[in-house]
Amino acid sequence: MFQCKIPLFNPAPLRKEILETMRDLALSEQAARYSGYSDGILAGCELFEQQMHIGVTGGLVKFAGRVYVLDKPASVPYRATDAWTVLKIQFGGEQLSRDFSIYEGRLILDANVNTLPNEIELGRFKLKQGSRLRTDYVDFSDLETQYDTVNPFNVPLAGLGEPTLLPVIMTYFAQEAYQYAQDPLDLTFVTGCLANSGVMSRAGIRHYLWRRFHLDGQMFDNRALYTYLTEALASMKGEWRPGGPGQAQGIWMP
Repeated sequence: MFQCKIPLFNPAPLRKEILETMRDLALSEQAARYSGYSDGILAGCELFEQQMHIGVTGGLVKFAGRVYVLDKPASVPYRATDAWTVLKIQFGGEQLSRDFSIYEGRLILDANVNTLPNEIELGRFKLKQGSRLRTDYVDFSDLETQYDTVNPFNVPLAGLGEPTLLPVIMTYFAQEAYQYAQDPLDLTFVTGCLANSGVMSRAGIRHYLWRRFHLDGQMFDNRALYTYLTEALASMKGEWRPGGPGQAQGIWMP
C-alpha cells in the first residue's frame, strides 16, 4: 500500500526504526526521481577555470545506476600541451567502511580522447603555450574554437532513456537562432529551448533535425547533432556553408 511515514522526533532517544525510515526515504526518493535517466550530469557540474586549474561546480552525476554528489567545487591543475586534453570523472569500485558502502569518482585530465567504461567526459581542450583557457563563450560557433577553449560536445547530460546535449549548447543555439527564425518549425523548436533553459531531450533535437533536413532514422552522435544544428543556424541566417550536411544531400534550405 502507499504510505507516508513521518518521524516525529519526540523528546527521547532516537529509535532504530526512525533512523531506518529516514535512510529508506532518502534512498527511495532518489531512486524514484532518477530511475529513468541515463548516465550523465543530472544537475550543476558547470565548468570553470581558475589560476591554471580546471574544474566543475557542485552538482549531481549518475553513473552505473548510482547518483554521485559533488557538494563543493573541485578542480585539477592543467598545462598547455598543444594536443587534446580531456577532463573526466573516473569512477572507482566499492569501498566498505564500518558504516557505509562508498563509491567515488575523481576528476582527472587525460590525453586519451576515448572514455573508458568507468569514465564520463566533462570537456576537452587544446591549449597553446602562453594562452589562457576559456570556459565561457561568445556565441554558438565559439563553442568549437579549436584552441584555448573547452569543447563541451562530448559531455553527456543525463536524459530520460538516453543522454543529450548540455544546456549551454542548446541555449547558445536558441539565443542566436531566435533572432532569425521565421519558419514555424524553427520557431517552435527555438522557443522550446529557451523555455526549458536549454534542456532538450535527445529525441526532441533529433526529430527537429529530421524534419528540417528531410531525414529519417539517423540516430546521430553528439558531433553530428552539433554539425546539423550549425547547418540549421546558418540556414536561418542565410549563410552559405560549403560542404554542410544539408548541401551534401542536395537539400540546402536558404
